[in-house]
Amino acid sequence: MAIFDWVRRLVGQKATRADEGFISGDVLPKVLEPTVFSVPSTSWPGTPFPETPNPAVTSPAGSEQTLVLEKLPEEFGRLASWRGSLILLVTSGSQFLDNVFMTSSNMALASIQEEFDVTSSNLQWMISAYTLTFGGFLLLAGALSDRYGKKKILCLGLFWLSVWTLAIGFGRSFIQLTVFRGIQGIGAAMTVPSAIGIISSYFTGVDRTRALSIYAASGTLGFCAGLIFGGFLTSSLGWRYIFYFIVIITGSLGVLGFIVLPRDRVDTKVRPQMDYFGAVLSTAGLILLQFVLSGGGVYGWDKPFIMVLLILSVGMLVSFVLWEKYVSNPLMPLPLWKIPNFAGLWVAGFTCYGSYQNVIYYIVLAAQQVDHLSAGDTALRFLPMGVIGFIVSLGTGKLLEYMNGKYLLLAGLILTVLAPVPSALTVTSTTDFWVNVLATSLISISAVSLIFVTTSTTILTTVPAEVKSLCGGMLNTAFQIGSGVALAISAATTEAVDIEKEHSVAQQYSTGLWCSTGLAGLGLIIGLIAVRRRGISPEDRIGGAVAL
Repeated sequence: MAIFDWVRRLVGQKATRADEGFISGDVLPKVLEPTVFSVPSTSWPGTPFPETPNPAVTSPAGSEQTLVLEKLPEEFGRLASWRGSLILLVTSGSQFLDNVFMTSSNMALASIQEEFDVTSSNLQWMISAYTLTFGGFLLLAGALSDRYGKKKILCLGLFWLSVWTLAIGFGRSFIQLTVFRGIQGIGAAMTVPSAIGIISSYFTGVDRTRALSIYAASGTLGFCAGLIFGGFLTSSLGWRYIFYFIVIITGSLGVLGFIVLPRDRVDTKVRPQMDYFGAVLSTAGLILLQFVLSGGGVYGWDKPFIMVLLILSVGMLVSFVLWEKYVSNPLMPLPLWKIPNFAGLWVAGFTCYGSYQNVIYYIVLAAQQVDHLSAGDTALRFLPMGVIGFIVSLGTGKLLEYMNGKYLLLAGLILTVLAPVPSALTVTSTTDFWVNVLATSLISISAVSLIFVTTSTTILTTVPAEVKSLCGGMLNTAFQIGSGVALAISAATTEAVDIEKEHSVAQQYSTGLWCSTGLAGLGLIIGLIAVRRRGISPEDRIGGAVAL
């Protein structure tokens, strides 16, 4: 512990007030007075949010909810400092790994299927088990991060990932792999909202926008790195080495995070009792919904147990919303949805990311089963996608310093609509990767990079600092559920249109890609109507609060 304390002092810094944020130095806490807002049930208060509140939310059984904003000491810093760079390394590294876990396993599916003699219908659970728990626990993980400390939850998540990643590498049956993947997803859910919360609370103004763009870029880079990393290792040393090597990175980030991340400052005197019942309702409802969306295409939507679970999951989520309206300590304060642009940005993320994941699913299959490429060759050909995604993510962060967020959001949504079209038109007529996959891969990664950076940055500048982790979890829940919905729609459509009529695999992929265009088109319409320019301009983000 003495060594850790010495390193903390070595990388420590002060924060002093500057014109647009803070300059680097040693940590200087700032204690401010508490603020109380009474929120009518029909509107959010007209006063802008302070930059660094710590809310304790109460909602009496009447028609009014009260948001208590308790100002607590916080640490601030600059991106251009040793400590700021290391904090960004840990937080962005966790986002990088979450995407590596998703895509590297895709590249190993064929080898896993051969080793354990798994049917094609059951093989998809190697991926779905991870997304089930990842999406299901995001909301709870965000609330826990804001309540008990972002650093604690992030480091715990990285430790959890390390343990279960190693377990997957040593798994001896397909059932073990599937169970371990599901448990692994809980750790990934812990890292996302806590990392977003740390970035949003530690950095200010332009530094925050740039840090969030780097965070998003690390996700797109991780996605492509997972394809390349997984493809080459599967083709050479074997699929198990994917997990042996990744655990080294997760463990190292966990140790570094314990040393350099800002200390958690949680005031136990104003903290209400945890909404455990709401946590059970939301987590169980989201997991069941994810299961239904993943399993409907495998087992059939007409199966009684699928229909029962769908009704049960929707009922639990509706009950959760009603419970949050009247409980005195809500897990998810409902007034958050009344913030201008919040719901519109959430839906934009839902439709865009769902369409994007659907596109990736089909073009990776097209590369291997239509173009007949090996895992290694497929990985190599997706290198341009990683480069473009990284550049667009960083560029979007820079553009947000000068442009209104709505324009960048609409640009991303338009590209999301267009992305599936080249592959949908050509996949049935050629087996040339550069013709039927490349264009769609580059457009789709550009679209999701634009939307991820824009939605993350604009949402996180409209909410109190101490619920930023919760809002990060809510946004990423939209991404995960959107992925499940998009795959469920395309699976049901291709089953009815192509599989039952015994159409070719290429035709099935083309139909699935057109489904992505339809979902993205719906998101574009909603984005045009529900997202306003007011509140997401560069001036609003530099100021750190939205003038409502």
